[in-house]
Amino acid sequence: MVVFWCACGITALPLAGLFALVANTGVSGASWALTEAFAGATLQAHVLRLGLWPQLVLFAWGISFVVLTVMRARITLMVAPVVLAAWVAVSAYCQFAMRAAMAPDGATLADFAALTPGILAQVVATAALFGYFRDGARPKAYYNRG
Repeated sequence: MVVFWCACGITALPLAGLFALVANTGVSGASWALTEAFAGATLQAHVLRLGLWPQLVLFAWGISFVVLTVMRARITLMVAPVVLAAWVAVSAYCQFAMRAAMAPDGATLADFAALTPGILAQVVATAALFGYFRDGARPKAYYNRG
């Protein structure tokens, strides 16, 4: 249930942010902000875009996990860990790409050393979820009941 409620929060937070953006800037302001974020040519827009891609993948994981869990679909046991692994890959790539974009000489070994602990934590958490969904009795019982 903890994973489910976390996925609900991961799904709700971006939606709340989008609604807040529309409420504060209007539809045209929100459209401009989103267009600038995803198509802008400045360094700031590029770094913002690199920061948004992992969030979009995590949002996709959250919404798929919530929907599939409510449906009690057996495929959740495979989809949830795979999409979360995709998030780890996208997140790792984007973290290094942001460092390379901001550093005058590109990413260095020091950047690798600085980013590795966080990326390893993401890998370990994803591996734990994968193992829990693969071998855990409770998820198997829940998702195979439907």
